[in-house]
Amino acid sequence: MHRFLGRFLVGAGALLIAATAQAQNADAGRPFKLGGALGATLPLGDFGDGADLGFHFGGLIEYKPAALPATLRGEINYHRLGMKEGVFDEVGEVDGNWSMINFIGNALFPFGDPASTARPYAIAGLGIYRLKASGDIAGFDISDTQTKFGLNVGGGFTFNLSGFETFIEARYHSVFTDESNANFIPISFGFKF
Repeated sequence: MHRFLGRFLVGAGALLIAATAQAQNADAGRPFKLGGALGATLPLGDFGDGADLGFHFGGLIEYKPAALPATLRGEINYHRLGMKEGVFDEVGEVDGNWSMINFIGNALFPFGDPASTARPYAIAGLGIYRLKASGDIAGFDISDTQTKFGLNVGGGFTFNLSGFETFIEARYHSVFTDESNANFIPISFGFKF
């Protein structure tokens, strides 16, 4: 019985290793990947003075050109943050929120062995950000919208699983808004297949 169990475990382990290697080789031949991400959005600086911790979610598409060391990533994300109390004390109490939709193009630079199950990477890019502040002051709805350019830089880790990848990343975003830049850090957990 012990001999059978030992052979079974060795055989199952060999099949698992072969299946993982085959999945990684299949991924290496696929230049396009689709995915999504969600997580927390942490406002910084002047933006952090008026916004609370929020959340975000979005989708992405990646393309790995054979001739480049980088992977190209396009993203669309939605962020929502609460408005801090006392932000507009001069006009009265405001109940509101900040929302943002961004379209971003990035270059992703992986490090380490491509066959590894966990790899770090650096990411940077440019995008268009549509920020909206909306709220209620004494029964009156108010809103202000700006569409501006911005940039981002950060890093993360990708984990290869059988048939898909997961990743965790953090990036610093700076949006070139009218008064001072709107800066924030989204911390994301995502997947790609």
